[in-house]
Amino acid sequence: MTTKTDTDMHVSYEDQQKINKFARHNARLDDIVEELKSKENELQALEDAESDLMLSEDQDKITFRVGDVFVFVSTEEAQQMVEEKKENNQNKFIFNGKFH
Repeated sequence: MTTKTDTDMHVSYEDQQKINKFARHNARLDDIVEELKSKENELQALEDAESDLMLSEDQDKITFRVGDVFVFVSTEEAQQMVEEKKENNQNKFIFNGKFH
């Protein structure tokens, strides 16, 4: 038993343009969702770091990662740096209620 399927379908130019536009928008949506998950993970990590800083207030100096380097800073400086990173993270991704 063989059935013949029509594999050559005619698609008009306008329909192809709509398909391409949909594909671009869908790809952009996937990128945005992935970026949002990444930012949420980064924000969670910053909140965890903030909690750890609360527990280590009795220490004079703690290590803080700046890029690829760890530096010794006071607990207050580390708290300020974490807060700045959180604000930058939130402000960079959402601007005027619209995603970038």
